[in-house]
Amino acid sequence: LAQDFEQAESSSATPTRNWTAHMAEAEEVAELFCCGICEDLMLAPITLVCCGRSFCKECLRLWIKTNAQQGGIPRCPGGCTQKVPFRLPQHSIALRKAMEQLVPERLAVRVKEAEEEASECLGGFKAWGDIAASRDILYGSNIIVRQGSPGIIVGNCEDGCHLTVKFDEREDGSELCVNVVPEALMLPLPGGFRLHQKVVALYELLLNSDMKVPLGSVGHIIGSLGGDRVTVLFEPAKQAADEPRNIPEYPVSVNIREVAAQRPLVGGFSIAQRVQASMSLVVGSKVVVQAGCRGTVLAEFSDTRLTVVFETSETGTPSCFNVLPLEILPWCELPPHLPAGTFVKAAQHLMSPCTIIVHAGTKGTILGGVDPTLVFVSFENGPAVAAAINTLEQIGDEADEKLDNEETVVPDAGELSSIDAEPSDEETPDAEAGNGFACAVSTPINSSRVTAVLNAD
Repeated sequence: LAQDFEQAESSSATPTRNWTAHMAEAEEVAELFCCGICEDLMLAPITLVCCGRSFCKECLRLWIKTNAQQGGIPRCPGGCTQKVPFRLPQHSIALRKAMEQLVPERLAVRVKEAEEEASECLGGFKAWGDIAASRDILYGSNIIVRQGSPGIIVGNCEDGCHLTVKFDEREDGSELCVNVVPEALMLPLPGGFRLHQKVVALYELLLNSDMKVPLGSVGHIIGSLGGDRVTVLFEPAKQAADEPRNIPEYPVSVNIREVAAQRPLVGGFSIAQRVQASMSLVVGSKVVVQAGCRGTVLAEFSDTRLTVVFETSETGTPSCFNVLPLEILPWCELPPHLPAGTFVKAAQHLMSPCTIIVHAGTKGTILGGVDPTLVFVSFENGPAVAAAINTLEQIGDEADEKLDNEETVVPDAGELSSIDAEPSDEETPDAEAGNGFACAVSTPINSSRVTAVLNAD
């Protein structure tokens, strides 16, 4: 009997020891996923970029709120002293899946303990939600936050009447939070727009048979109608006094996809800007757009290309192409004495920093205007270039016959023109290959460099 009792006691002790070892191992694994603030298993673990350490999402928010309401700037709880962003990154999916696999029981208990509904703040706002200033916010007599400035709610202030808000920018440059009444806040506008932000129409917006908003019209946002619509007051277009007004004087409700923030596009162009092809555009082996063909910028296709609709004369219908900025030039009206199609000749060499692009005396045809001082010219047996008006001479039929019978005279070094007054170390586009254009500026270049270029030529 004694022997049977000893065997039964030893067999019952074995599972107990195994269970104890299992729990000890689980505790060691759980410590690997321990939050540095609450020292418990992390919930919605967030890894900070500054130090690479991970913390619970709610622990970090509490840390930020406590430091902000004490009048300070939240710093990393890991000890690296870097500023902690108020808008925290997304939680780590890798850490969450690892905890679900290694410590599922502990994680389930932790989730159940931490289950709480998100508490609402004053005015019906939610903590850590995005907001915007509904009016200018003053400190004394100075404006510290402009109307429409975006921000994030940290939580209720301790006085029970104000909300602690971190605005993205303050007029005084401070990074501290601001305690404001709920009436001074509003929900952010759809599409990431801001009050009074300048926008541009991406399409021609038809309001009725008499009123429309042309493509490229500039306006500013004055409010929201909820959903995905904003209210825009467009600026009047420049027109003669006797012409009827097409753009309405009242605010217009538009979809957020019908307007965009006004900003320079790639290459410095803008939406609805009139442009012209700086070279013949080829698709496969077919020329689809001739050099000098006019067009209009519609949008930014990518970080390197623009969508342009060209007025192609072959088909008689507009054609859209995604082009590089170097493949187009700005377009403007030509001077009255130099209409499109005028025959001209180069009065002097047109040069890139170290290369003669067009020799003096070369004849060409004006295609269009670039700006009040530059015109786009297609020269014979050479590239089409943007040349300064004062570097060209207008020629007629008689001048053509005379020019054919005379030898071309190479001007002195002082009459040469160059893109830059000084040579540049940067590479310049090869005009012979048609990979760019040259803008001639009437600036004499160094005579010794000119002599070397002419000798080499």
